[in-house]
Amino acid sequence: MLGDKDIQALGGHLGIVVEENRRHHENVQNLLEEFRVLLDKYNRLKSDYEEEKESREKYKKLARGQERNPFVLVLVDGDGYLFRDSLIKAGSDGGTTAAQMLSDSIKELLHDQSVSQANQCRVMVRIYSNILGLSKTLARSGLVGNEARSLSPFASSFTRSQDLFDYIDAGDKKEGADYKIREMFRMFADNSQCKHIFFAGCHDSGYLSLLTPYRGRADRITLLRTSAFHPEYERLDLPVKELSAIFTAPPAAPPTNGSHGTHTNYVAQPPRQVCKHFQKGICKFGKDCLKLHATPNQQSSRSLDDLLSGAAAKPRDPDQYAKYLPKMSSKSQELIPVNKDGDRLDVYCHTPNVEEWETYNRRAKRHRMCNRYHLGGECGNLSCEYDHSPIDASCLNVMMNIMRQHNCSRGGSCRSIRCYLGHICQKPGCKGQGDLSQNPPTKGAKPCKYSRYAHTLDLQVAQWVTPIENEEDSPASVSSTEVNSTADTNAFSYLAKEPCSITM
Repeated sequence: MLGDKDIQALGGHLGIVVEENRRHHENVQNLLEEFRVLLDKYNRLKSDYEEEKESREKYKKLARGQERNPFVLVLVDGDGYLFRDSLIKAGSDGGTTAAQMLSDSIKELLHDQSVSQANQCRVMVRIYSNILGLSKTLARSGLVGNEARSLSPFASSFTRSQDLFDYIDAGDKKEGADYKIREMFRMFADNSQCKHIFFAGCHDSGYLSLLTPYRGRADRITLLRTSAFHPEYERLDLPVKELSAIFTAPPAAPPTNGSHGTHTNYVAQPPRQVCKHFQKGICKFGKDCLKLHATPNQQSSRSLDDLLSGAAAKPRDPDQYAKYLPKMSSKSQELIPVNKDGDRLDVYCHTPNVEEWETYNRRAKRHRMCNRYHLGGECGNLSCEYDHSPIDASCLNVMMNIMRQHNCSRGGSCRSIRCYLGHICQKPGCKGQGDLSQNPPTKGAKPCKYSRYAHTLDLQVAQWVTPIENEEDSPASVSSTEVNSTADTNAFSYLAKEPCSITM
C-alpha cells in the first residue's frame, strides 16, 4: 500500500503533467493561429503580385506601342515668324519648298542634339496665323496678290507637301493663335511618343509662362530664334537654334499685356504709301483704303516722315534703358546728360515692384510728399502743405516713375536741373504716339503723351552740360493735386506696362 508521501508525490507529478499538457495545447493553438495569419498574408501578396504582373504586362504593351511611332513637334506662331520673302513670292511652289526646307533643317537639328530615336522620328509641324490679316500685310509689301486671303495658295501647298505638316488659319480673333499653340504644347510636352518640341514663338514674352516649368529641359525643348527674339527667353536655359534661311521676323515685335502674358494676333505693318486720291479729295475707299490718308502738310512733318519710313515701329527693348541711360549719381544732380544730337536724356529708373508701391502708398496716405522738394531739389513755397521729411529710395523711385509719365513741354531742349518731368519715354513696350493720319485710332489704344521722336532718339550719353535755369523752368504744368495724390498701383502698372499701339 502506498504511503501518504508517495500519494502526494504522484499527485504533484499528475499536476505537472496536466499543466504541461495545457501549455502544449495553448502553444499548438497559437502556432495554428500564426499559420493562419501567415497564410492570409501570403494569399494577399500573391493576389497583389498577380495584379502587378498584369499591370506591368499592359504597360509594356503600351510602351511598345508608343515607341512604335516616335515624332518631334514644331510649333510656329506664324504672325511673328514669317517665311522668307523669296518663299512667299513663289506662291504654291514656295509653300512646297518651305515645307521641304523646314523638314530637312529639323532633321539636322535632331541629329545635332542627339534626340532619342532621331533616325525614326517623323516631323510634325503646326503653324498658326491670321491668314486674312497676314495676306493684307504681305500684299502691301508686294509679296502676294491683292485678293483676299492671297496667302492661302502658299499655306495650302505647305500643308499638302508633307503628311504631318499643317498651316492653320487661327482666325482674326484676339488670341486665336496663342490659344492653339498653348493647348498643342500642353498636349505633347509630356507625351512619350513626342521626343522633342521645337518652339517658334519667342518673339513674344506672352509664352514665357508656358515654357517656364520646363526651364533647363534641353532634352525636351529647343527654341527657334528670329531677329525679334525676346531676351527673356535666354534665361530659360534652353537650347536656341536659328533657321535664318527659312524664317524672318516682322518689322515690329507683337504687343503683350504685361503680367498676364497674353498677346494679340499681331500682324506686321510695313510702311504705307500716301494716298494721292485722298489729297485730291476723291478717294472712294475711305477708311478701308490701304494707303495712308495724310494731308500735304502732314506729309512734310517730321513725325509723319517717321511713320512713312517705318521708324520706331519696333518697341525698344527695356534692357536698353538700363544699359545706356545714366544712373542716379552726384554728377546727374549737377549736370544735364545729352546725346550726340543735343537731346536731353533722363536718368534711368526701373519700374517699381509691388513692395515699392506698398511702401510708397503707406507713406503717401500719412502725408503726401512734395515733388519739388524730393525730385527738384528745392521747394520755394514757405507754406507748402506737402511732406519734406526724408524718404527712402523705393519711395523716390515710385515718385520718379509717376512724374516720368508727364512729358516736359521743352522736350530734349530742356536744360533745367530742377525739372523732374520726362524728356524721353521709358515705358516698356511703347511704340510711339497715336495715329497721325485721319483714320480713327485702334479701338482701346491709348496714345502715348510723348512725341514720336522721343521714342527714337539715341540713348547714349555724348556729354554732360551745365544747367541753364530760367524762371519758367519750374515744372508747374502738372498740378500739385495730381502729382501728389496717393497713386493707384494697378492703374500705374497699366501705364508702365501696357504698350501704346499706333494704327498704321
